Amino acid sequence: MLRPNLAAKQFLDGRPVIVAGGALALVALVLSAVSLGEVVQARGRERNYAEALAGLDARRGELTTKVAEANRKLAGVGWKKLGTETAAMEGVVARHKLVWSQLLVDLERAIPWDVRLTSIAPAFGKDGSLLVSLTGIATGREAWLRLLAHLFTDPKFSDPMPNSEEAPSATNSAGYRFQLTVHYWPGGRP
Repeated sequence: MLRPNLAAKQFLDGRPVIVAGGALALVALVLSAVSLGEVVQARGRERNYAEALAGLDARRGELTTKVAEANRKLAGVGWKKLGTETAAMEGVVARHKLVWSQLLVDLERAIPWDVRLTSIAPAFGKDGSLLVSLTGIATGREAWLRLLAHLFTDPKFSDPMPNSEEAPSATNSAGYRFQLTVHYWPGGRP
């Protein structure tokens, strides 16, 4: 059954629309405030980055000037002369680092009793080794070969290379003469 509407105008309830509109306006106001705060913070960070960038540009300019000055100074250096002086100094340092007593102890340990050394001449290698030229006299060929075998097996020596040998003769009555070179590694073979 239909009920008749006796009101002069139709009643519309606008409260839900007003409440929803107010809530939306409040949300829009809060979001606008948050966005405004983020914009202010972003501007502050942008200003800080701009200042840091200006400082870095100034530092780059200073470093560029220093590099140009250093390049001008380095252009006047005689590199070949410096290289030869450096090599000479490396040789001096290597000679000072040689401990003769340790070399002689290691040689004494490696040399058989029937071999006598008459000359020891060291030369320094770039790889840290010491090339030692040995001249000596052995009682016979067996003693000479024993010396080579000892030098091959000793951990402080490597690559013995005979340069000359001379058997006893009318002009050489002292014994079996020899010359050899061997690498000496003060800290042991690498």
